[in-house]
Amino acid sequence: MKVVSKKTPGQAFVFLTIIVLSFILSGPVFGQGTLKPSVNRLIARVEAFNSNLSEKLYLHTDKPYYVAGDTLWFKCYLLNERLLEASDRSGILYVELANDSNVVVKRIMLPVFQGLSYSQIALHEDIFPEGGYTLRAYTNWMRNFGEECFFRKRFLIGRPTDKSWLLNYGLRLGKEQNTGKAYLSLKITRVDSVPVGLRELQVHIQDHRKTWFRKNLDTNVDGTVNLVFDLPEKIDPGSLTLSLQDLRKGEENRQIHTPVKINRPEKLDLQFLPEGGVLLAGAEGRVAFKALNEDGLGANVSGKVYNSRQQIVAEFRSSHLGMGTFGLVPEPGESYYAKISLPDGSFKSYPLPLNNSGTSLMIRNDFQSDSIEVLINASADISRLKQPFLFVAQSKAEVRLAASVSLNNGFVRFKIDKRVFPQGICRLTLCGPDSLVRNERLVYIHHGDNLHIQLSPDKNSYTRRDSVSLRVKVTDRDGNPVRGSFSMAVTDNSQVRTDSPGSYSIVTYLTFGSYLKGHIEDAAYYADPASDPQKWNALDKLLLTQGWSGYGWNDILKPERTFIYAAEKEFMVKGRVLNAFNKAVARSGVSLLSRRPLLFADTVTNERGEFVFTGIFPVDTASFFIQAKNRKGKSFNVGIVVDEYVPPVCSHDQSKMVPWFVNTDTVSLNATRNRVVLRNEQIKASKGLLLREVTIKAKRIIPDSKNLNGPGEADVVLDEKYLEKAGRTNLEDLLSRNVKGFGTRTSKSGERYYSIQTMAVHLIIDGIDTGFFFPGGMSFYDFLKQYFDYYDAEEIKGIEVMTSGRFQMSYTSRFLGPMEKPWDHAFIEVTTRGGKGPFLKKTVGTYLYKPIPFTTPCAFYSPKYTPESIPDGTDIRPTVYWDPNIITDKQGEATICFFTSDNPGVYSVIMEGTDLAGAIGAGRTRIVVKK
Repeated sequence: MKVVSKKTPGQAFVFLTIIVLSFILSGPVFGQGTLKPSVNRLIARVEAFNSNLSEKLYLHTDKPYYVAGDTLWFKCYLLNERLLEASDRSGILYVELANDSNVVVKRIMLPVFQGLSYSQIALHEDIFPEGGYTLRAYTNWMRNFGEECFFRKRFLIGRPTDKSWLLNYGLRLGKEQNTGKAYLSLKITRVDSVPVGLRELQVHIQDHRKTWFRKNLDTNVDGTVNLVFDLPEKIDPGSLTLSLQDLRKGEENRQIHTPVKINRPEKLDLQFLPEGGVLLAGAEGRVAFKALNEDGLGANVSGKVYNSRQQIVAEFRSSHLGMGTFGLVPEPGESYYAKISLPDGSFKSYPLPLNNSGTSLMIRNDFQSDSIEVLINASADISRLKQPFLFVAQSKAEVRLAASVSLNNGFVRFKIDKRVFPQGICRLTLCGPDSLVRNERLVYIHHGDNLHIQLSPDKNSYTRRDSVSLRVKVTDRDGNPVRGSFSMAVTDNSQVRTDSPGSYSIVTYLTFGSYLKGHIEDAAYYADPASDPQKWNALDKLLLTQGWSGYGWNDILKPERTFIYAAEKEFMVKGRVLNAFNKAVARSGVSLLSRRPLLFADTVTNERGEFVFTGIFPVDTASFFIQAKNRKGKSFNVGIVVDEYVPPVCSHDQSKMVPWFVNTDTVSLNATRNRVVLRNEQIKASKGLLLREVTIKAKRIIPDSKNLNGPGEADVVLDEKYLEKAGRTNLEDLLSRNVKGFGTRTSKSGERYYSIQTMAVHLIIDGIDTGFFFPGGMSFYDFLKQYFDYYDAEEIKGIEVMTSGRFQMSYTSRFLGPMEKPWDHAFIEVTTRGGKGPFLKKTVGTYLYKPIPFTTPCAFYSPKYTPESIPDGTDIRPTVYWDPNIITDKQGEATICFFTSDNPGVYSVIMEGTDLAGAIGAGRTRIVVKK
């Protein structure tokens, strides 16, 4: 190891040019060799801790947003956190879609082979209405580390037609007689640019607590309307919703809803975050800040920092999305505050956190510099103790540098060669003599190690329905060919915007995006930060304000680490056999029978009464009949407990996504209009003249329904066709998705109950009231919940919900006493396939297990045209081509072939993937299609 030391005025300066995994530097700056064992012990603890880290999961999707009826195509890359190699820990992963209310609409299970999997989710219109959705993906092992480790991607599903409304609104805030006022101007047009003029609308503005405005208003000839409503302090801007209902007859009760973004300057959230976690008196320091409006997005701010004597000691101004930094050398015994001015001429002050005792950590990671500069300061009381501190640098879950440093002189400054670290996030930590963390900082290291993906079309331009041959060449940083697994999406720019601000690539997500907490605004901006000094500095500020370490350092010091959720190598049916006294039954025979997949297997329980079946691939509608037998092969009086998968309940992102039709930018609007026009032309081409739209309202009939009003006579009807698509969704989730206002409430006495709006729920199964069997000894909520959890869509033929007086009357007279208020009660009639009513009791010694089935991938339909094929407008694919399984050969090459559609223009080609050995990459190109 070579250490070059030189003196600068008043400073000790050391440049570390070569650093091995564990070392001790001696001299005036670094601690003595007697401390080497403590460093080695710490490294050993860190390495042992990092041997059981989470996994990194990324999903490449074909588009950034969708239209109802589309298919969401995706590929999963499951890598280990240490080296970004294919994870060998998990063989199963879960993918789910949740709506803006955090209700999981769809959950699927996928097998993983060598860290890879791919599949699709059909976005059926009756299951996925317009709105915002969150795509989540995780393994069971990742659940041990919190949902921060899950992959997340938010997107919109729209349903545009030429008659869809577009809403542009402007909001101005003011005051009248000391009361806050909101002045809202609306302009409504159709997608085809026709104003929605002279239209009577019912306008609602409400949050989750109350309605703040409700009135019938008429639009002007040009589709505009203005309104004013009160804006009290207690209003919740995060849940404020504008609802417009068309009162014109024949418009099918048209309604649109959108969140209203209110940003009151006095409600600005401004946080000051000292670098390394501590602003130390008497030492040079840097303070990062982040300003957020009430809508959760960055706000540009500027201000000044004052001491207790009202003297200006620093000024600051945000540089990107409300983030920025400023330097400060605070005096001991002083206090400081930041002050910003508001639009109304008032000021708002924020105290700055200041420590008079402790240590601070400053890092300079300059653009294109070959080293990191580290400055560690200590207060006088700390330096007088003359105790060594430990400086540790980790990257990709490995300790890359560990040293004992001396702070006897009050500070130490040194440089570290960036070649010590691999590309990606580096975690720098200063620990005290007690090994507890004092300061920490994340920095980004760039070496240009990403895979280079070259995409070369065989022509400069193409015609419609033309054959495209795309040559792929993948190399590493040194130009060597790379074998790997990749996915590719080709989309039509006239219908799909691939530059969505929230878009991640596999490189940005796995390199630094997954290390950040909270919502990353305009994530696409930070792509390739080493190419631009402004992006580089913006990313550094992002790490200062939203960087997180992935786990508490002090967890490393705990003697043992326990994990609740086991890694799933493969699908297994596991459980226990228990006797009447809830004791394990050893050496009991257990058989498993399945018709789909066709399977029969048997085994014997161990001494703990446990059994397990492996080698099973559960397909759609899979169900397994499990039976326990005694030594004579007979069923006997025992119970079977199967380890059913219980999915995580993820936190709700309260910020609602703005619908596609609200304040739409020109590029997105043109894409929407173009897709509508193409769709209409497609209908004309495939079905002749486009006839005037006729709406046929057919009653949904539930076979064998015991509905007292007659089958289909209900306010909400879910028929067998819908339920077949819902799969393993339980009854409670089905109602949450489809019945507005269904959920739980708490009475004045504190008792929880199921309700629809304010009406108490009664559950009727096959004409029998479940309440008749209520045994007492438990809450009625818990009693009903067992039914809501027990039944799923596969066991139900139909659901009918009665909430209006028209349909309630028959049920209130049958099931309620004469003193009950009928309008306080709602009735849910469930027709099961068995038709035997609400009986949950299972046969002794048997168990019917219905797991989430594996979703098998479907092939993306890519037509093949002959040279004689004539473009007629019937092929208008927004996703022109999708291939999740591109494998490059030993020369790093592959050839992709597909045909263009009937729509001319520019197509975007995006390819992402990995060599499964630690290197990742993303490449883009464009294809021009002429008429």
